Amino acid sequence: MEEHSLATWEKLYELQAHQLAPRPQDDERRNGQIAGEAPRDRYRDLYDFFPIGYLTLGSDGGIDEVNLAGAALLGEERGGLIRRRFAPFVAPEDSESWNRYLSKIRHSSDRQSCELAIRRVDGSSFQAKLDSMRMEAGNDSPIRIVISDITERKSMEKEIQDRRKKMDDLHLLHATSQTVAAIAHELNQPLLAIASYSNAALMLLGSREPNLDKIRKAIDGCERQAHRAGKSIRDLLEFLNTQEFTTETFDLHEEITDVLDAARSEQELAFECVFRKGEEIPVVRANRIHVQKVLLNLLHNGMEAMREGGVPLPVICVTVKRIPDESAVQVTIQDNGPGIREGDVYRLFKPFFTTKAKGIGMGLAVSRSLIETNGGKLWFEPQSGAGAIFHLTLPLAT
Repeated sequence: MEEHSLATWEKLYELQAHQLAPRPQDDERRNGQIAGEAPRDRYRDLYDFFPIGYLTLGSDGGIDEVNLAGAALLGEERGGLIRRRFAPFVAPEDSESWNRYLSKIRHSSDRQSCELAIRRVDGSSFQAKLDSMRMEAGNDSPIRIVISDITERKSMEKEIQDRRKKMDDLHLLHATSQTVAAIAHELNQPLLAIASYSNAALMLLGSREPNLDKIRKAIDGCERQAHRAGKSIRDLLEFLNTQEFTTETFDLHEEITDVLDAARSEQELAFECVFRKGEEIPVVRANRIHVQKVLLNLLHNGMEAMREGGVPLPVICVTVKRIPDESAVQVTIQDNGPGIREGDVYRLFKPFFTTKAKGIGMGLAVSRSLIETNGGKLWFEPQSGAGAIFHLTLPLAT
């Protein structure tokens, strides 16, 4: 569109230069008038049959001249448009935009552009792009306008937006279904355990000499598994509410520091944490609770892997950096645990998959869905040797 507009203005300047050329004043110039009629006819044809609308507004906003394409766009004979004000052709909903645009043109010597709706004489309307420029110095100078019908382009843009929204809705539905499947799997395990503990307790109570210690352990097991099931349900309900979640602007540095403190207090594993950050930690915009849960889940996964792997000096490295040429920040969490087996890499974010005997409450599938819902990405970086590396991105606050 810009290249087309540039070519348009070049033609119009060429036309303007011809119109402003000195008129013949003597016999010698009159003798050359006949030779100049052909070029003038060519310029007149260029003006009249230019495929894009072209018109000139006087200081009072009236149409001083208009080509055939411009008259066709406005739905009126060219003669019926002369001295007619252009403002009434602007759709009422865009009248304020037109007034601001007109004021901007009159107070600037540069070319100005805008998009608004134009209403034809018959009441129909179309989306137009206006490229305008003041012809001379002074606020009362005539204004030349190139008007293009962009209805088809705007329609295509809207169709693309609608399709993108449908894709986002489908993605959210898919993410939700993955989450439901993952947590349903998590819920099934504690329910089976509760049933087993309860059955054992009933059998012990039915014996001649009930073993109270074993009965107590069975009941304690039921309680633990009930809490585990309750947590899975809370995770599910919380995620299902992410369709209408609120976002806020917050300091990512403070958030990561708080999450690291919380991870240390919740885990018995003593680990060293290395926090690498750029000179300036960007401010992000996302749902703070979602970010907390994902960061905690990734940290817990790393700590559990290092504990189960018997790492003598467990270390977790958190790196934060701004992504060049993108309005986003990247967070990397790396541990020195046993790492992820090559055959498990492509299943990490799938529901039902876990490398732990007791499963996970928040799950990588749910974590990825939460990050993507906030406009970011979450992925695993395969590497040779020990350790696991996870990356996530979050949008910067604008």
